[in-house]
Amino acid sequence: MFRQVNFKLNTLRKWHVDEMEWYGEYYEVAFGAFFNRPGIYDFTIGHTSPVKEISIDYDEKEYLIQTENTLYHCAFESCFFEKQDNSKIVLPDYEKIKAEYFKPIDTSGLGKDDMLLVLSDLQEFYFETIFFYDSNGARRDYISYPHLGMYSDTYLVEDRLTHKEVDIRWYVKQGLIEFYSYQNGGRNMYVENRGDFDLDLFIKGVRVSLAPGERKKLQWPKPKREWTVEDFFRELKEKQRRPQ
Repeated sequence: MFRQVNFKLNTLRKWHVDEMEWYGEYYEVAFGAFFNRPGIYDFTIGHTSPVKEISIDYDEKEYLIQTENTLYHCAFESCFFEKQDNSKIVLPDYEKIKAEYFKPIDTSGLGKDDMLLVLSDLQEFYFETIFFYDSNGARRDYISYPHLGMYSDTYLVEDRLTHKEVDIRWYVKQGLIEFYSYQNGGRNMYVENRGDFDLDLFIKGVRVSLAPGERKKLQWPKPKREWTVEDFFRELKEKQRRPQ
């Protein structure tokens, strides 16, 4: 899936600045998705070398983050404010800029029977966060992690309490997200695109497209038999055996 990007040289998107430990030493670095950075593919998630100076260009509405050899452009509106709030690094005029540009995820109207999965093309495996609640309306805790497989890497999201009530899994290939497990405790399932570009989701062969900022309710088709990751591996092996 080809996505045209048009950012300044050395742009970071969905960025934040924090400390990173390296062999017992702590360094201030910027994390985010790289764009138009020579030597690095667009959409690569990573961090810069140690930061030397941070300044603000109010005309361009961006932070300028200077490392030893590179000046990075970091737009106000693309700051990952939730992570920056928990950072040890205090950015200049941060609270003023956050008050104007931070757009929190809208969870109003969500209850114990609902779940909101937030995805972004500027996050590893496209996962940003998930919201679901107990019978008292308190947000439930979750764990999320990648699973590195022989044929394809996948991403898993589970509820921390039982690891069974919520068990959502997907794999990413060529910019597409395909779910192969969709256990959400019987809740209404909503998914929101919080990234910069369109997302294409596939659920049992059904395509769902999401524009940036768009939210949709997902419907999980009910096959005669639940399709599992073992089916995926078997089908993949069958395709590999077919003559080219």
